[in-house]
Amino acid sequence: RTPLAAGENHYTRYEFHRMIEDGCMTVVQPDLSKTGGVTEALRIAALASAWKLTINPHTSLTGLNVAAGIHLLCSIDNPGYFEADISRHNPFRDDLCDWRAEVDSDGFVHPPEKPGLGVEFDEDQLRAFPLIDGPGYV
Repeated sequence: RTPLAAGENHYTRYEFHRMIEDGCMTVVQPDLSKTGGVTEALRIAALASAWKLTINPHTSLTGLNVAAGIHLLCSIDNPGYFEADISRHNPFRDDLCDWRAEVDSDGFVHPPEKPGLGVEFDEDQLRAFPLIDGPGYV
C-alpha cells in the first residue's frame, strides 16, 4: 500500500472529514492560505488527530504561509513533516516577508519569535504582483 497525501486544494474541515472518513488519505496536507487560516487548520488538525493521522501543511511557497505552517506544526499533537520550497530564489518566499525558515544542525525548523505569525509583510513587494482575475489554475 502506498500512503496518499491530499488536502492542499481542500478548504474546510467538512471536506477533510469526508476524505478521512472515506479512507481517501493517510497524509493530511491542509494549506493554511486556502483553509481560512490558522483557526480552520487547527480544527482540521484535531479531526486528523482523532484518526491518528499527522498534519503536513502544504506551504503554497510564500514566506507568510511557511511561517503559519511551522507555527501550526508547533501547536498540535499530531505534527508531521514541514514541506519546504528549496528553490534558489522564490520572490513570494524571499521578498514578501522579513523572515526565512532555516534548518538547524539537527534538521529541524523553528517558528519566528516575534508576535503574531512573527513576520513583517512587505506590501510594496506585494504590489509588484497584481491580482489576475479568474481561476488560480490554468
